[in-house]
Amino acid sequence: MSLFHVGLCTGPVLVAAPAAARRLKGADILVFPELADGGYKALKGGASPHRPGDELLSGFASASQTLAPYCIAGSVYLRRPPPLTSNTSLVFSRGRLICRYDKIHLFRPSGEHRYFRPGTHIRTFRVTLPGVRIRCGVIICYDLRFPELVRAMARIGLDVLFVPARWPAVRDDAWRTLLKARAIENQVFVVGCNASGEEGGYSYAFDPLGEMVFDSHSRPGAEAHLFVCDLGRFAEARRLHRNLDEAVVLRSGPVLRTVTGRRGRGG
Repeated sequence: MSLFHVGLCTGPVLVAAPAAARRLKGADILVFPELADGGYKALKGGASPHRPGDELLSGFASASQTLAPYCIAGSVYLRRPPPLTSNTSLVFSRGRLICRYDKIHLFRPSGEHRYFRPGTHIRTFRVTLPGVRIRCGVIICYDLRFPELVRAMARIGLDVLFVPARWPAVRDDAWRTLLKARAIENQVFVVGCNASGEEGGYSYAFDPLGEMVFDSHSRPGAEAHLFVCDLGRFAEARRLHRNLDEAVVLRSGPVLRTVTGRRGRGG
């Protein structure tokens, strides 16, 4: 049995908090929420964008050496080549940056378009541990509402999808449902790391069969969580059918030509 230990840090940055470190002991990967350095309140209050190597980003890199072998720095307000800025998730392994994802779908009700340029690329990264070799990916919050984004990632190879977010509790049902749907339709683990507090809500994880493996309701008020994903669930989920192999519309053929062709007379 291959087990993958996931640690979630859902409050303000907890990298240096001794109590959080104790709760997260044994994690293979740490995950932080969207805009982990203060959220939209800090953004609208005039927070400056981060730059590679600054104190916050160096803290995340160090966490991937001292607390867990891998660390997903949720997302941060990042300075790209001036004057561009982005809502960016950075992934570190043993102190080294191994993946960067810039949020593609900006949430206009929060004014993201005033601060960020949208990303244009998807990427995945490999996690290699004793007994564990998996392909992971990251999307950010509002991206979750666009299934074609996750399906595109799944087609290039995906086992675990991480979703740093600031998804308000008032829309918790949609958040939980979409996480579960992305897991079922792509037959992957999906981990939603939501911010706690006013701008966030609850965090969840689902396995490739859509069964819940973590729910932060069970630990109200806690901001550091550790849970286990049983990677044996992949074989069970894919034993009867393989969704990606059977996704007809994704392949060139009569159906795809019909969908992309001109509208018929009744259109």
